[in-house]
Amino acid sequence: MSGREYDLREDARSLVAGQWLRDGERLRAFAPSGRGNYRSEIRGHPAPAWKAATAVGWSAIKVLSPVGLLSGAPYWNEIRRFEGEPPPLVAFGKGKACRAASVLGTGPRRAGIWVLSHERFGFAAVRIESDETGPHPRALRRSGGKYVLLDKLIDVPSTDFDHEGSVHRGSRGAAYVRIRFHDDSGIDIRSR
Repeated sequence: MSGREYDLREDARSLVAGQWLRDGERLRAFAPSGRGNYRSEIRGHPAPAWKAATAVGWSAIKVLSPVGLLSGAPYWNEIRRFEGEPPPLVAFGKGKACRAASVLGTGPRRAGIWVLSHERFGFAAVRIESDETGPHPRALRRSGGKYVLLDKLIDVPSTDFDHEGSVHRGSRGAAYVRIRFHDDSGIDIRSR
């Protein structure tokens, strides 16, 4: 499909179906995510100093947001699109050594998609290539000679976790699909 601009939210399902799922694999949930956009309820992960620095950084960005909007900073525009929504993923557990913390430690530092199928759970980062590099056979084509690809950063087989079904989180009662690792830590993926 081409002729329109790339948008992570609108294109997430197409990217997952075309590049993540294997033959016969069924999709349970997916959640597009801005760069580093997840919430950790794991004790000690990330470190309290990192959380404090992030809070200060977000405050500075929000104060300077008119500058970012006027300059057309693509990073700021991407973050702003996901602001105010329930997080796409919430991890929980007891300490930095839990399985959920180790999964997040391999982590999403780019925009991408959290994916849960009946066979595995993972995160795939979005990579955009130009027409000059030559199209990848499974790439999603968008206007302006852009090809969108997924790079699998996290890929956890279903033997490492149990699927627990739906849960509701937050004051708005956002629906999440929960998986729990064998050490009792887990991850909630926002249901789409």
